Amino acid sequence: MFLLAGIILLIVAVFPYIIYFIEIQAGRRSDPPPMPAVFPDISIIISAYNEERVIRERVENILQSTYPNDRYEVIFVDDCSTDNTCSRAESAFREAGIAHRIIANTERLGTNRSYNKAIREARHSIIVTTDADVFFERHALSNLIARLVSDDRIAAVCGDLQPIPHDASHPAQVESAYRNYYGRMCSWESTVDSTYAFNGALVAFKKYLVNRIDDRRGADDANTAFEAIRRGYRAVYEPGAAVYEDVPGDFGRQYRQKVRRATRLIEATLANLDLLRKDRPFSRFIYPLRIYMYLATPLLFVAGTIVFVIGLFLTDPVLCAGVLGLFLLGSIVWQKNIFTSFAINQVYLLKGLLNLGKDMRVWESTSTKAKAG
Repeated sequence: MFLLAGIILLIVAVFPYIIYFIEIQAGRRSDPPPMPAVFPDISIIISAYNEERVIRERVENILQSTYPNDRYEVIFVDDCSTDNTCSRAESAFREAGIAHRIIANTERLGTNRSYNKAIREARHSIIVTTDADVFFERHALSNLIARLVSDDRIAAVCGDLQPIPHDASHPAQVESAYRNYYGRMCSWESTVDSTYAFNGALVAFKKYLVNRIDDRRGADDANTAFEAIRRGYRAVYEPGAAVYEDVPGDFGRQYRQKVRRATRLIEATLANLDLLRKDRPFSRFIYPLRIYMYLATPLLFVAGTIVFVIGLFLTDPVLCAGVLGLFLLGSIVWQKNIFTSFAINQVYLLKGLLNLGKDMRVWESTSTKAKAG
């Protein structure tokens, strides 16, 4: 009885993922965007807290981008860092010869409110928001903006977030498996209509269409996408705009980072339910599936797993121990397996659900480099 109930719960839990798997295999794929003859001027906004050990490398990374360096300004927002982030950023931008402005908050605002503060001061009509502890692939910024200006219906674009290449740590390998599939899901959604499953590592949007990010609740990246969709435009994922993050080297710090992200993503999901009334593919199909995935799947998956294990134990304790042992061994030996990654991320989402109501607008740095020494 327990065994059958557990299996049913697990099947119901993964139902939307089955739909995505089928659609990813058989669905449409977008072509690379055409490069514009002249790249537009853009304002790059970076919000940082306690990133002194990585900020110089980050500035050098921006300078190495193939995007013309006379076509962008950088607005750097220091959110009351307690280290030397602000002074080191000023020095690094000046030495790199990058047009920049530094905004030093007088109180902790968090990402959303810091971005809104900088957006008001941005000189250019295209805004790029990015983190202080991530690194662009050389062509990422060019590909991102090319996608944004390729279609008048596109108001916002997100890059493809991946762990830093060649990071062999267990957390990075698990995250890589998750990100590879996650990116394919977002890419498919983008070909159908839009995705709001943005990541804050690299986002671009047209300021005259998205002039403010909802800073009351939810993630800045998802809220940017939702604002574009609300105005009748598209928000899309660009797989050719790769951006790399330094995944925390232990599961403790990664757990805190992922739970914070999950909480804010769920908050954004719940704050925009009125969009279900829109008559477009996103509202009729994509958004309902995402709601199910973020609100129902974590609860059903965890409950189904517990019930299934109890049922298996009651049926055959030796077999139960063998199955659990094989799963654990597979998680250790085959670190990039999607099953382990999926299970771990359901735990993050469940904890995110339990965190609803807490103020998650401010953050702590989880950068390995920022923690070094």
